[in-house]
Amino acid sequence: MNRRRIAIGISSVSGLAVVAVGATNMFSSGDAANTVNLHAAPVAAVTAAGVATGRSGTAQVDTLVTATIPAVPAYGATPAAAARTTTTHGTGLFDFGRQIGRIDLTLANGSVQEVLTPTSLYWLLAAPAPNAARPAKGWSRVDVAASPDGTLYSGGATDPAMAFAMLAGAQHDVKYVGQDQVRGEPVAHYHGTLDLQQAATAPVAAGAGGSGVTAADAAADKKALANAARAFATPKIPFDAYLDAQGRLRRFVAAFSVTMPGPAKAVAQVTSATELFGFGTPVTVVTPSVAPATTPAAHPSSPKRAHK
Repeated sequence: MNRRRIAIGISSVSGLAVVAVGATNMFSSGDAANTVNLHAAPVAAVTAAGVATGRSGTAQVDTLVTATIPAVPAYGATPAAAARTTTTHGTGLFDFGRQIGRIDLTLANGSVQEVLTPTSLYWLLAAPAPNAARPAKGWSRVDVAASPDGTLYSGGATDPAMAFAMLAGAQHDVKYVGQDQVRGEPVAHYHGTLDLQQAATAPVAAGAGGSGVTAADAAADKKALANAARAFATPKIPFDAYLDAQGRLRRFVAAFSVTMPGPAKAVAQVTSATELFGFGTPVTVVTPSVAPATTPAAHPSSPKRAHK
């Protein structure tokens, strides 16, 4: 089989896909009994993953976002900033039918609880790091359609619904890489390019993400993708998808470039990984009550907060 080198390397740390820019050989198994063959062309296989995964109803979620931010020189009253790498790890649950979930994020400066809905991202600063100059407060809400990047980066995680929507932009260069495993499950590994502009205008497949997805839900995802396509350095991004024998998405990894706020216009290189497992796990999520605010606070992982 093809042990092809890819641009995004993945290693296992605590069961999560840790993404790093670089080349690596992917593990492959010669056990024919565990071979995943979806009997579909690569593009068809990855674009059908949302429907296939949605049939499972719910899943546990594990996410990791890493951002490499270059050094920024001093400009006027803005001091210089050293190059750095940030990591945001999340664990949670997602209901495909209701398109709602929750994720607990761990950041360098504390932890954040998130509730995900098709139109809003709710977040609560749960535990600031020691000596953090940030007081505790209640829930805040981010309008996904109004977010400059559709919360793909600033939200600290790529939620399953957005991953499914992004896969609608799969290009003809998608290739089958070979066999692999995710959390001990045999999977088929695909690599290629996603066009976020195409994904933002692609028709929604019946049953994509779950039977309860409404037209309004799909429209919110499309708007978020359109925002991200404008915010990223290029709307075409490399991705890797790992599908099990039922065609379900087990791991999704995307890499993109984000122009940071500020006069230097520094470009951060971001990789975002999402893993789905524990299909059928009961999910109970309550949407928080949030008092209206004239100017919502920036999410703790937002580049706007990071570059103040």
